[in-house]
Amino acid sequence: MNKTDLLLSATKSIRSFIFITLSISVPFFLSELGIDPLFTSLILLFAMATSTFFIYLYTLLKIRIKAKLLLLGSLLLVATAILFFDPTLPGLLAAIIIGAISFSGKDIATNQSLEQYTIGHATRSQREKNLAFTLYNFLSYAAGTAASAFLFLVHDGYQNIFLIVLLASAFQVFLYLLVSFPEQLVSHPAAKLEPEVKSRIRLLGSLFLVDSLGGGLVNTSIISLWFEVEYHITLSQAGLIFIGVNVITAISIIISGYISTSIGLVRTMVYTHITSNIFLFLVPVLHFLTWSEILLFIRQTTSQMDVPARDSFVNTIIPEDSRIAGNSSFLAIRNVGQVPGPGIAGALFEFFPSGVFMAAALTKISYDLAFFLKFRKIRV
Repeated sequence: MNKTDLLLSATKSIRSFIFITLSISVPFFLSELGIDPLFTSLILLFAMATSTFFIYLYTLLKIRIKAKLLLLGSLLLVATAILFFDPTLPGLLAAIIIGAISFSGKDIATNQSLEQYTIGHATRSQREKNLAFTLYNFLSYAAGTAASAFLFLVHDGYQNIFLIVLLASAFQVFLYLLVSFPEQLVSHPAAKLEPEVKSRIRLLGSLFLVDSLGGGLVNTSIISLWFEVEYHITLSQAGLIFIGVNVITAISIIISGYISTSIGLVRTMVYTHITSNIFLFLVPVLHFLTWSEILLFIRQTTSQMDVPARDSFVNTIIPEDSRIAGNSSFLAIRNVGQVPGPGIAGALFEFFPSGVFMAAALTKISYDLAFFLKFRKIRV
């Protein structure tokens, strides 16, 4: 494990802390402003759409990796500063636009594709690469646990929450200054690729789109909103729920590394993901808060085990000189796929809230089966 891996794992964990803090707290913040669940879901939809649009624009910038990451970090810093100094609906909307904040609870910023390329460039053996991506994702969910604990403890002042998010944004920019990035010019994802590579990227992208359609229905903000609507929980209770979610997920990420070494990346991705989606379907079936929490926790035991395996898989089967283009394409596709989620969830909240989890689970299982059929013969 080298210095670059550790620093980039730290920057990802900081973003995860920021995004999860905002994703859990913003639905409650909007509720305190008197905004109903349907309009809240429309704001979340606006955030997803705006984030996707601006992330695509950022990929057009033909500047070196370090300069681009410093720019993205600075924009997030400005966005969180606006949110701290102007904690109103207009301030929130401005922060969404400037910082490309999606409130999905996941790190789907442009930063990730550049960081992943750098890690893949710095590590050579498959074992080292798997370990690097396991750490990269583990620290992200550990930061999610810290964010949830923070909300559980500091739940009575949104400006205090926004202050911590602002300080975290500033620390991310500082860490980027310490990283030595490859001296590669970042080009547009549509840059010239070999036909075989382009075909593989298109195939993976179409599969990831399906997964993202399901994921957009059950992102962190939607789950937080669902528990508020169905069980009338407080922000402190939501923080407690997501402490459990993120602790379990962080542990599962470590276990994922051992499983992928034993059965391979593809089977790790598919077997664990299908298991998680069966329990996702069951979350709302027994309409008791405790049961919903337990089923959500069981779901999390395998929900994200596919992530480090997927990162390692993608950064193995795509040639190194095409990885920035590939990762940027996947990032854009996953963002586009998640955009309809909050709007669909908002409509379901009006007449069948439980359908949010069921529709998400069935969509994601269809992705798992299709992915396995396409890539089951690849042994990495």
